[in-house]
Amino acid sequence: MTTQSTLQAAEEIPFIPIALEEEDIAAYASMAEALGCSLETCAEGFMLATPAARDTAAQLWGCLVRLREARPLPPEARALRDVQIHEGVEALRSLIGLNPDVMSTATLAAAGLRYRA
Repeated sequence: MTTQSTLQAAEEIPFIPIALEEEDIAAYASMAEALGCSLETCAEGFMLATPAARDTAAQLWGCLVRLREARPLPPEARALRDVQIHEGVEALRSLIGLNPDVMSTATLAAAGLRYRA
């Protein structure tokens, strides 16, 4: 097999994080969809995040899920909830290094929230 055919074959295989349970992969896939990135990018963000950042990100994600699943709300409360969800998603993106315009990976590393790649 040539290098070119190996690369083509690798591109056809969907990214599956190694050593993760099915539930973990499903959670990353759900987060990736909400964050507007690929499963690989989301998982990489979490892998490079320190344990403190991972725990915080997981707690934030749990809050966002509960906000999304909240009972039907009046229109003005729905608008506020939508803003809160948007802000939470942006905070989560920043926390795991997916929003370098807001918080660079060097800043995250200096704050102890990300390992240096």
